[in-house]
Amino acid sequence: MIAAVSILGAGVAWSASIASSRSSDLNQQAEQEFLLRHQILTSAQAAVGEELRRVGSFQEQITAERILRQQANRLRKSNPDVAAILDAQAQGEAALARTTGYFFFATFPTVGPDGTVGYDRRQAVNNLLSQYVVYQQLHPNETQAEANDEDRKYRRIVAVGIVLVAALFFLTVAEIGARRIRYPFAALGVFALVAGCVLWPLVENGTV
Repeated sequence: MIAAVSILGAGVAWSASIASSRSSDLNQQAEQEFLLRHQILTSAQAAVGEELRRVGSFQEQITAERILRQQANRLRKSNPDVAAILDAQAQGEAALARTTGYFFFATFPTVGPDGTVGYDRRQAVNNLLSQYVVYQQLHPNETQAEANDEDRKYRRIVAVGIVLVAALFFLTVAEIGARRIRYPFAALGVFALVAGCVLWPLVENGTV
């Protein structure tokens, strides 16, 4: 029986080492995923920040076009030649606005009825992140949760190992001890052995 306990204890020790190694690997993976997500997010925010600098130019071009068209409309009857010049200038500003618009790749600005340009920064960041397949596959919180589960499993397997060590101790004392203490220690050893045999698969399956 002592040999059986020793073999079982070796199996528990091996299982504990596997759980400990997996917990360590998952912890490292979670940290790497967190850092990579942060790098991608920072890159996306920097790209959106670059687009925000173009919003001012885009607003100026949209405003200039509206003002020129309004002036052209006011002079269209009284001074058609000047109105034509203003129309041409308005078209030029519109062309500049379209050219500036080509450089918006995260999200395109909105133009309100009054000509006010809006830019949804959060939506722009989300649009960029949705294009990063790697970013969508990174889940550091879930990975860290798995690491924590493996760590708890490791600690429980170690507890099972302690129970088996106790079983080995009791059985050894029962074998070499005085006759009057053999039966009590043998009973304790068998009880600890049975407890270890029952608990180990339960811990492995995540039941306890």
